[in-house]
Amino acid sequence: MEANNKNALAPDDIVGKCTYQRRSSGQREKPVWRDPPGGQKYYPSHNIAPASHTPVLLSSKHYGGELEGVAERVIQPMKWGLTPAWHKGDPYKIEYETNNCRAEGMLTKRTFKVPLEKGRRCVILAEGFFEWKRNEKVKQPYYIYFPQSGGEGEVKEEKPDIKSEIKLESISVKTEVKSEPADSQLLDQIKQEDGGVTQVKSEVKAELEEDNLKSEVKSDVKAESNNNEDLTGDKLLTMAGVFDVWNPPDGGEPLYSYSVITVDASPAMAWIHHRMPAILQTDEDIDAWLDSDNVPLHKAVKMIHPIEGVTMHAVSPVVNNSRNKTPDCVKLYDPKKPKTTAASSFMMNWLGKSKRSDSATDKVSPAKKPKSAT
Repeated sequence: MEANNKNALAPDDIVGKCTYQRRSSGQREKPVWRDPPGGQKYYPSHNIAPASHTPVLLSSKHYGGELEGVAERVIQPMKWGLTPAWHKGDPYKIEYETNNCRAEGMLTKRTFKVPLEKGRRCVILAEGFFEWKRNEKVKQPYYIYFPQSGGEGEVKEEKPDIKSEIKLESISVKTEVKSEPADSQLLDQIKQEDGGVTQVKSEVKAELEEDNLKSEVKSDVKAESNNNEDLTGDKLLTMAGVFDVWNPPDGGEPLYSYSVITVDASPAMAWIHHRMPAILQTDEDIDAWLDSDNVPLHKAVKMIHPIEGVTMHAVSPVVNNSRNKTPDCVKLYDPKKPKTTAASSFMMNWLGKSKRSDSATDKVSPAKKPKSAT
């Protein structure tokens, strides 16, 4: 699996999307955000490459008693690409690739087996990840993510303006009063009609007041929903991982790093690539994977398997360069459309100007045409 990932969310937004049910109280709460030691930073981006620091969810027990009673879960950015605790030398220069950890060898390879036996299980958080489908000549990138909620505006049925209709009807009645003879029979008829209009107005007013009340209730519900948007917002991808802590020999700050556990691709993804991350779909699975105190490793690994519940779309080749970090990296892209490059755009503009210039030359006014010799 050769995948960059995407996480353009700020820390507060990530925390808000990771609420969980606290085991001790049963209440929903947010994890604690903790900056990595040593001054490393997480930078939100639409195109995150390995060796970057990205948000990782883990149990607060890994911090001793420091967060006891504060939160059961912590989000801390870690370096993508595990540096084993026993590594000597530059922690960013590992002799072999550790961005991913194949599930088939995670309990046999020392790099992953040792931290897993220490309970160093984590969940990598991302909005989605990129994978490349190899064709004969090109590699087409795809963006893979959980199906997102909402995204479509509500279609509202157009209704006639009741106020305008009643107002016009009322004016029409009064106009008739001024233009017709004022005999008693006609006046009685007009009064009856005016009374009917007044009654309609009262009914409309009552209906409008009821609509306003409903709108206020909807606004209150919407405000409450916004306050709880962390419970209903679009779901982050939650990928099972293993982490380790490397301590420099000079006694400096430790470096936290991780690997994404990968499995054989499910049918939903196999047509793009033969591998995929081990994605944890439910909060129960996440809780069990993080809870190494109560869920032993031999049980936890049963949750490491392919899943079907992902969606994907083709994206532009701009994502192939990790220096491109704009929203263009995740926009829907049609590989069959003719590709427009900066050079081709320049040439088309130049040709357009040339044609306009030739056309202007052909349309010289007769007054300015040179006279022929006689």
